[in-house]
Amino acid sequence: MEHTLLSLALLLIVAKLMEGLALRLHQSAVAAYVITGILLGPVFHVVEADSELSLFLSVGIIFLFFLIGADEIDVAGFFATLRGRFFLASAIAFVIPLGAALAVTYYVVHMPLSNAIAVAGLIALSSLGIVARVLSDLGHLKERLGLEIFTTVVIVELIGLLVVGFTLHEAESPEVFRAWDIPKLLGQIVGFALVSWVLASRIFPPVVIRLRRLLGSPHLTFGLLVGALFLIAFGAERIGLHGSLGALLLGIALSGLQQRLRSEVMPGLRSLGQGLFIPLFFASSGLYLDLSFTALPIWTIVGLVLVTVLGKFAGSALASYVAQAGVPFAIGSGLMAKGVIEVALLLVMLEADIITQELFSLLTIIMLGFMLVMPSVIGLGMSQARVKEKAALPRAVPPSFGRYALDNVKVGDILDKGRRFPSVSLSINDFAEQWMVPDQQDYVVVEQEGQLAGVLSLRQLQRVRKDQWDKTPISVLIKRRVPRADPSDPVADVLERMAERSITVVPVIDPKTRTLIGSVTNRDVFALILGESSP
Repeated sequence: MEHTLLSLALLLIVAKLMEGLALRLHQSAVAAYVITGILLGPVFHVVEADSELSLFLSVGIIFLFFLIGADEIDVAGFFATLRGRFFLASAIAFVIPLGAALAVTYYVVHMPLSNAIAVAGLIALSSLGIVARVLSDLGHLKERLGLEIFTTVVIVELIGLLVVGFTLHEAESPEVFRAWDIPKLLGQIVGFALVSWVLASRIFPPVVIRLRRLLGSPHLTFGLLVGALFLIAFGAERIGLHGSLGALLLGIALSGLQQRLRSEVMPGLRSLGQGLFIPLFFASSGLYLDLSFTALPIWTIVGLVLVTVLGKFAGSALASYVAQAGVPFAIGSGLMAKGVIEVALLLVMLEADIITQELFSLLTIIMLGFMLVMPSVIGLGMSQARVKEKAALPRAVPPSFGRYALDNVKVGDILDKGRRFPSVSLSINDFAEQWMVPDQQDYVVVEQEGQLAGVLSLRQLQRVRKDQWDKTPISVLIKRRVPRADPSDPVADVLERMAERSITVVPVIDPKTRTLIGSVTNRDVFALILGESSP
């Protein structure tokens, strides 16, 4: 026990010192943690990986994937972009390196098919946390191109985690990938995800609020959430899934929490995770690195390095051209931000015997190279791009972008109280002539006395033949049950509501008089992010 405590102390102290040095040099903190483990382990043999340290490693994995799910994975933003060119660009950017990596892992490395798919999915992943931090550090997050890169990486990361999570369980158990197991495994994941979502979004918040009022414990919410996190990870293990997948699903379910509740529990969880367990986890992963990969065949080493670097960039750049998503080199370099999720998944695969020690060491070193090099490459790509001239904008702002870039911004900060709205009594023809403007899909509609009637979507106009427009009032097409906001709501919450309901405008209601006082649109949020005047 004494030896374990000394090892933990050394790992944590050196990891945090290395983190400070890395941040001053604008490098990845995760790379600093892994290098800490390499220095204290394989290089100087001060700390050795043992069973007691593995407990902290396991807890670190759970915290890491929970925070990834809560802060990075954006399901609502994913569905909001399904029909847009950003989704097409992201799909191409993932599928091309996935196919290339699968060919290498299956035909060159000779891995079983299920294992090969898991590793290929990991290679094709992009890390949103890395790209968001780099763009923020370089001052490009709140630019058109920064938003474009962010939106594309959101989709690639979610697709990649679905692929890896789907194949991880299958790769752990049978040697042969059985197609008939796919429906069963998919049903397990979907069922577990639904249970996690119901518990996290429908049961947990009201129960916590009532218990807090009843008991008055200041840290009740935090303790209950940590307990729920471990229970969900345990439940995932019991049904045959990996505990990290359970933590990820819980984090995704909690990502839609109102900003007020998030601001109460997430800072403590981030402090505990990022201050203790996650540094220990990545430092411990460095203890497993060695030079055993040098015994691999030269074509295996060359193939994995080339497919990870060139395959990922080629897929990203080609996706930008095909989907006309914007500046190819800048977006290609942004999509190559990798490291955090990949290193964590590599350690999971090593423990599950999906990859060998040699492959773990080789792929981890490749990911370290990405973490150290990509900030400069992304900066070069951004500096060469004519950001304001060429960058496109997505149809909707991903809610996760609001959590990164719009912290503490309230609806009242961007509310235009002088905005006028069409009347519910207008015919479709009159509405089209008097109110329709370019690039606006949804409109707040009011009753005669100025009270909110609902929201009209231009998609609804397709239900009426054009020769009937002058006879049909818009009242028959409006949605009357729509999400609302008040001036004190965080803008990030409003983005979440827009994405969930697939609308681009939310009416703002005075909390005292319950009257309509304005609206917030996607264009308002774009103007806020990009520092432009709202149209």
